[in-house]
Amino acid sequence: MEIRFATTDDIETLVEARLRFNEELHPNAHDENEALAAQFRAYLPTAMKDGSFIGVLGFVEGTLVATVFLAIRDMPANSAMPRGRNGTLLNVFTLPGFRRRGYAERVLAATIDKARELDLDVVDLEATAMGRGLYEKAGFQVRPLTPMRMRLSQ
Repeated sequence: MEIRFATTDDIETLVEARLRFNEELHPNAHDENEALAAQFRAYLPTAMKDGSFIGVLGFVEGTLVATVFLAIRDMPANSAMPRGRNGTLLNVFTLPGFRRRGYAERVLAATIDKARELDLDVVDLEATAMGRGLYEKAGFQVRPLTPMRMRLSQ
């Protein structure tokens, strides 16, 4: 398996991976794809340049089989984040025909290594039931706080 960090030359690959991930989580959301793709294409060049987005790609014989995206933000420090550096994992995805072979585990490990290299205090994620074991094996823990959200847009 070849693992590499995405560059701006990979924007279309990242967009395609994001849409595949979204379609798996939201199978009836096809109408959103064009808007999601346009937003992601517009977001990526600046975010990749300023280091607030990192895409990690895993290839097998030239085929992209696994991805992990890391969104990075600086925020006011607190006792859990003394440097105020927070990462959020997104788009942890493996093509269905390549699952349960350790590909996601290796791409995730490369992403965590990069997060350490960047001196992030924490890395958060929202896990699906299918991915929970992978994350727990990597060292993620369920947080005592209840995730909550208020939707401001439709």
